[in-house]
Amino acid sequence: MRIISGELKNRRLKTIKASELRPATDRYRETLFNILKHYIDFDGIEVCDLYAGTGAVGFEAISRGAKLCTFVEKDFLTYKLIIENASLLGVENKVRVIKDSAENYTRKTTDTFDLIFADPPYKSLSIYETYKNILDRNLVRVNGVIVIQRSKSTIKQDVEHFKMEPYRKVGGDVIYLKVMGE
Repeated sequence: MRIISGELKNRRLKTIKASELRPATDRYRETLFNILKHYIDFDGIEVCDLYAGTGAVGFEAISRGAKLCTFVEKDFLTYKLIIENASLLGVENKVRVIKDSAENYTRKTTDTFDLIFADPPYKSLSIYETYKNILDRNLVRVNGVIVIQRSKSTIKQDVEHFKMEPYRKVGGDVIYLKVMGE
């Protein structure tokens, strides 16, 4: 797995074998960031990567100019992997790594972000509580963006909970995108 674009382009990330880990593919990240460049300028933004896994999406945002990414990951080995990848990329000063569940973190944090990514394990229902927390607690700044990656198999219940249709289908996944207005 490698960084697609920006100052860290072509740098490789370490990964591990873990049952819940489903790293964002190069194709998915390239599609996602091609979409996002129409909604947000990455220069100097603050990002949150929930259900962070290897951290590939957050590191991609840093590579494109984000000044800080908060990675939230509950699995200890994956949490340590993000720290290792930050060191490998030399961006330790641009990351905060928090070992917690996404729903718990979004329930208690006072931080706000320009961009929040959420890529929960397939079939996970915790995303609904996490999404509600993000909205209820105003964790996304005005003109900020929320991106949620889900499986095509969960579209029906996702639409019901998120109150929005998928923005784009990519392989077996769908991307939900919400821009926060004033």
